[in-house]
Amino acid sequence: MLDLRQVSPVNWFICWLLLSCTLVTLLPDSLFTGAFGLWLADFQMLFILGMVASASYFLSHAAIMLFQHVFYRKQRLVRQKLLKELLDYLDAGEKAVLREFVIQRKSVIKLPVTEPAVKNLLEQGILTYAYGEPNEPGLNAIKPLMITIEARPLLTFKVLGLNPANMTEEQKNMILNTRPKYAYKQLGRN
Repeated sequence: MLDLRQVSPVNWFICWLLLSCTLVTLLPDSLFTGAFGLWLADFQMLFILGMVASASYFLSHAAIMLFQHVFYRKQRLVRQKLLKELLDYLDAGEKAVLREFVIQRKSVIKLPVTEPAVKNLLEQGILTYAYGEPNEPGLNAIKPLMITIEARPLLTFKVLGLNPANMTEEQKNMILNTRPKYAYKQLGRN
Protein backbone atom coordinates (compact mmCIF):
# COMPACT_ATOMS: atom_id res chain seq x y z
CA MET A 1 0.00 0.00 0.00
CA LEU A 2 1.20 3.49 -0.81
CA ASP A 3 2.48 5.43 2.19
CA LEU A 4 1.78 9.11 1.57
CA ARG A 5 4.60 10.13 3.90
CA GLN A 6 7.08 8.68 1.39
CA VAL A 7 5.91 10.91 -1.49
CA SER A 8 8.53 13.56 -2.18
CA PRO A 9 7.71 17.27 -1.82
CA VAL A 10 8.42 17.78 -5.54
CA ASN A 11 5.78 15.19 -6.44
CA TRP A 12 3.30 16.82 -4.05
CA PHE A 13 3.97 20.23 -5.62
CA ILE A 14 3.56 18.94 -9.17
CA CYS A 15 0.42 17.05 -8.17
CA TRP A 16 -1.12 20.23 -6.79
CA LEU A 17 0.05 22.13 -9.87
CA LEU A 18 -1.62 19.57 -12.13
CA LEU A 19 -4.83 19.63 -10.11
CA SER A 20 -5.10 23.43 -9.89
CA CYS A 21 -4.14 24.05 -13.54
CA THR A 22 -6.58 21.40 -14.72
CA LEU A 23 -9.42 22.87 -12.63
CA VAL A 24 -8.75 26.44 -13.77
CA THR A 25 -8.45 25.38 -17.40
CA LEU A 26 -11.48 23.08 -17.53
CA LEU A 27 -13.95 25.06 -15.40
CA PRO A 28 -16.25 27.33 -17.40
CA ASP A 29 -15.25 31.00 -17.72
CA SER A 30 -18.62 32.10 -16.36
CA LEU A 31 -17.54 31.00 -12.84
CA PHE A 32 -14.74 33.56 -12.81
CA THR A 33 -15.95 37.16 -12.99
CA GLY A 34 -14.46 40.54 -12.35
CA ALA A 35 -10.76 41.26 -12.05
CA PHE A 36 -9.96 37.63 -11.19
CA GLY A 37 -11.72 36.44 -14.37
CA LEU A 38 -9.74 38.95 -16.47
CA TRP A 39 -6.50 37.89 -14.81
CA LEU A 40 -7.29 34.21 -15.53
CA ALA A 41 -8.08 35.06 -19.16
CA ASP A 42 -4.70 36.84 -19.49
CA PHE A 43 -2.78 33.90 -18.02
CA GLN A 44 -4.88 31.02 -19.36
CA MET A 45 -2.03 29.85 -21.62
CA LEU A 46 0.26 29.67 -18.57
CA PHE A 47 -2.25 27.40 -16.79
CA ILE A 48 -2.50 25.18 -19.89
CA LEU A 49 1.31 24.93 -20.04
CA GLY A 50 1.41 24.12 -16.32
CA MET A 51 -1.17 21.37 -16.82
CA VAL A 52 0.71 19.91 -19.81
CA ALA A 53 4.10 20.09 -18.05
CA SER A 54 2.88 18.48 -14.82
CA ALA A 55 0.94 15.80 -16.72
CA SER A 56 4.01 15.01 -18.82
CA TYR A 57 6.09 14.80 -15.63
CA PHE A 58 3.81 12.11 -14.21
CA LEU A 59 3.51 10.34 -17.56
CA SER A 60 7.31 10.20 -17.85
CA HIS A 61 7.53 8.76 -14.33
CA ALA A 62 4.90 6.18 -15.22
CA ALA A 63 6.83 5.27 -18.40
CA ILE A 64 10.05 4.88 -16.40
CA MET A 65 8.32 2.68 -13.82
CA LEU A 66 6.78 0.56 -16.58
CA PHE A 67 10.17 0.20 -18.29
CA GLN A 68 11.79 -0.82 -15.00
CA HIS A 69 9.05 -3.35 -14.32
CA VAL A 70 9.41 -4.91 -17.78
CA PHE A 71 13.22 -4.84 -17.57
CA TYR A 72 13.38 -6.47 -14.13
CA ARG A 73 10.80 -9.07 -15.11
CA LYS A 74 12.78 -9.96 -18.24
CA GLN A 75 15.98 -10.00 -16.22
CA ARG A 76 14.37 -12.35 -13.67
CA LEU A 77 13.16 -14.68 -16.44
CA VAL A 78 16.62 -14.74 -18.05
CA ARG A 79 18.19 -15.43 -14.65
CA GLN A 80 15.71 -18.24 -13.99
CA LYS A 81 16.42 -19.77 -17.42
CA LEU A 82 20.16 -19.57 -16.77
CA LEU A 83 19.76 -21.21 -13.36
CA LYS A 84 17.69 -24.00 -14.91
CA GLU A 85 20.42 -24.62 -17.48
CA LEU A 86 23.10 -24.57 -14.77
CA LEU A 87 21.14 -27.07 -12.68
CA ASP A 88 20.84 -29.41 -15.67
CA TYR A 89 24.63 -29.59 -15.96
CA LEU A 90 25.67 -30.04 -12.33
CA ASP A 91 28.50 -32.48 -11.73
CA ALA A 92 28.39 -35.22 -9.09
CA GLY A 93 30.20 -33.13 -6.45
CA GLU A 94 27.82 -30.19 -6.83
CA LYS A 95 24.80 -32.49 -6.66
CA ALA A 96 26.25 -34.07 -3.50
CA VAL A 97 26.58 -30.63 -1.90
CA LEU A 98 22.98 -29.74 -2.75
CA ARG A 99 21.73 -33.14 -1.55
CA GLU A 100 23.16 -32.29 1.88
CA PHE A 101 20.38 -29.77 2.35
CA VAL A 102 17.84 -32.55 1.75
CA ILE A 103 19.68 -35.20 3.78
CA GLN A 104 20.23 -32.93 6.78
CA ARG A 105 16.75 -31.38 6.38
CA LYS A 106 18.06 -27.90 7.02
CA SER A 107 17.80 -24.71 5.06
CA VAL A 108 21.17 -23.46 6.33
CA ILE A 109 24.25 -25.67 6.65
CA LYS A 110 27.91 -24.88 7.18
CA LEU A 111 30.07 -25.66 4.16
CA PRO A 112 33.72 -24.95 3.28
CA VAL A 113 33.64 -22.10 0.77
CA THR A 114 37.05 -23.07 -0.64
CA GLU A 115 35.81 -26.51 -1.73
CA PRO A 116 35.61 -26.44 -5.57
CA ALA A 117 32.00 -27.69 -5.77
CA VAL A 118 30.82 -25.21 -3.12
CA LYS A 119 32.79 -22.39 -4.72
CA ASN A 120 31.20 -23.12 -8.13
CA LEU A 121 27.71 -23.17 -6.63
CA LEU A 122 28.38 -19.83 -4.93
CA GLU A 123 29.70 -18.26 -8.14
CA GLN A 124 26.77 -19.57 -10.17
CA GLY A 125 24.25 -18.06 -7.74
CA ILE A 126 22.78 -21.37 -6.60
CA LEU A 127 24.14 -20.99 -3.07
CA THR A 128 24.50 -17.81 -1.06
CA TYR A 129 25.77 -16.81 2.38
CA ALA A 130 23.04 -17.29 4.96
CA TYR A 131 23.75 -14.29 7.15
CA GLY A 132 25.25 -11.86 4.66
CA GLU A 133 28.69 -11.72 3.11
CA PRO A 134 31.34 -12.69 5.67
CA ASN A 135 33.80 -10.02 6.74
CA GLU A 136 36.85 -12.18 7.33
CA PRO A 137 38.14 -14.26 4.44
CA GLY A 138 39.72 -17.50 5.57
CA LEU A 139 41.62 -20.17 3.70
CA ASN A 140 39.62 -23.05 5.13
CA ALA A 141 36.62 -20.99 6.05
CA ILE A 142 33.46 -22.91 6.84
CA LYS A 143 30.52 -20.58 6.45
CA PRO A 144 26.76 -21.02 6.83
CA LEU A 145 25.25 -21.23 3.34
CA MET A 146 21.77 -21.62 1.95
CA ILE A 147 20.15 -22.23 -1.43
CA THR A 148 19.10 -18.99 -3.13
CA ILE A 149 15.42 -18.20 -3.38
CA GLU A 150 15.60 -18.22 -7.21
CA ALA A 151 17.09 -21.73 -7.27
CA ARG A 152 14.76 -23.34 -4.72
CA PRO A 153 11.78 -24.02 -7.00
CA LEU A 154 14.10 -25.40 -9.67
CA LEU A 155 15.80 -27.93 -7.37
CA THR A 156 13.79 -31.10 -7.67
CA PHE A 157 14.56 -34.66 -6.61
CA LYS A 158 15.21 -35.44 -10.27
CA VAL A 159 17.83 -32.68 -10.54
CA LEU A 160 19.53 -33.92 -7.36
CA GLY A 161 19.48 -37.52 -8.54
CA LEU A 162 17.05 -38.63 -5.85
CA ASN A 163 13.88 -40.65 -6.18
CA PRO A 164 12.80 -41.46 -2.61
CA ALA A 165 9.76 -43.50 -3.65
CA ASN A 166 11.55 -45.95 -5.95
CA MET A 167 15.06 -46.13 -4.47
CA THR A 168 16.53 -49.45 -3.46
CA GLU A 169 18.67 -49.82 -0.37
CA GLU A 170 21.72 -50.10 -2.60
CA GLN A 171 20.95 -46.77 -4.27
CA LYS A 172 20.36 -45.12 -0.88
CA ASN A 173 23.68 -46.48 0.40
CA MET A 174 25.44 -45.28 -2.75
CA ILE A 175 24.09 -41.76 -2.25
CA LEU A 176 25.07 -41.79 1.43
CA ASN A 177 28.56 -43.04 0.51
CA THR A 178 29.06 -40.26 -2.06
CA ARG A 179 28.44 -37.57 0.55
CA PRO A 180 31.27 -35.06 0.90
CA LYS A 181 33.79 -35.77 3.69
CA TYR A 182 33.09 -32.45 5.39
CA ALA A 183 29.41 -33.42 5.74
CA TYR A 184 30.36 -36.31 8.01
CA LYS A 185 32.65 -34.07 10.07
CA GLN A 186 29.84 -31.56 10.48
CA LEU A 187 27.53 -34.25 11.83
CA GLY A 188 30.23 -35.55 14.18
CA ARG A 189 30.88 -38.72 12.18
CA ASN A 190 34.13 -40.00 10.74
